[in-house]
Amino acid sequence: MKLNFALFPAFLACITTMLLASTAQARPHGARTNDATERSGSYENRFGNGTFSQNVNRSPGSANGSTTWTNANGSQGSHTFNNTWDSSTGTGTHQSSTTLANGKTTSSQGTAAKTDNGYTYTGIATGPKGNTTDVSKTVTTSKGTRIADTTYTNPVTGKNSTVDRMTTYANGSKQISTTAASPNGKTAISNQDFTKSASGYSQTGTVTGPNGSVSTDNRNVSYIQNSDGTITRTMTGSVTGPHGNTTPIGNSETYNKSYTPNN
Repeated sequence: MKLNFALFPAFLACITTMLLASTAQARPHGARTNDATERSGSYENRFGNGTFSQNVNRSPGSANGSTTWTNANGSQGSHTFNNTWDSSTGTGTHQSSTTLANGKTTSSQGTAAKTDNGYTYTGIATGPKGNTTDVSKTVTTSKGTRIADTTYTNPVTGKNSTVDRMTTYANGSKQISTTAASPNGKTAISNQDFTKSASGYSQTGTVTGPNGSVSTDNRNVSYIQNSDGTITRTMTGSVTGPHGNTTPIGNSETYNKSYTPNN
């Protein structure tokens, strides 16, 4: 997998609302709740607007769900995931599949195993052209800190890319430091600070490119309970490039949300 460093700041800035389901690899403990969550509503971002519907089912040892969305042109996309965890063996499985509105598909699958202070994950990611990437991930946790080191290997060339991320937690805030390295040794570094607010959270950060150029980004996310019972999530912010050019970013979604305990 070749990392596109030119798009790294844009990647951080353009977190869209289309893929709303959590698709993290299977990890120790699996789901700790036994319920179903449903969300449906509308979204708007810089790519356009549309509607979406999501359901997530959780029970001890498993979590699965699906999301579908329809854009303003009537084109549809979908995403499904299924994670399992066997606490008796300390192992789990992960599967996910995404079909975009343009018909292109991606998928991932793998297995996880518990370690003394975290877990490991080994899997395969398949891109829209059928190309595959081997994924190897090690996660370690300690009080207030989570470290995730991931290696992506091209099975044809044997070349590796890496993404190393450290998350530290404090009262009402967290910091995420990410270093991405391409097969040719070039690196990009992202440092992001998150702080809780009365209605959501704020984020500020920097991205340093392979040549040392620095971009900055900021966003504010709020959740508002509307009088009709719906929830509106709004994100506003901007990205300022290394030459001082600033691009506004933002998206919003309004949805109904319900929980149903499983028997």
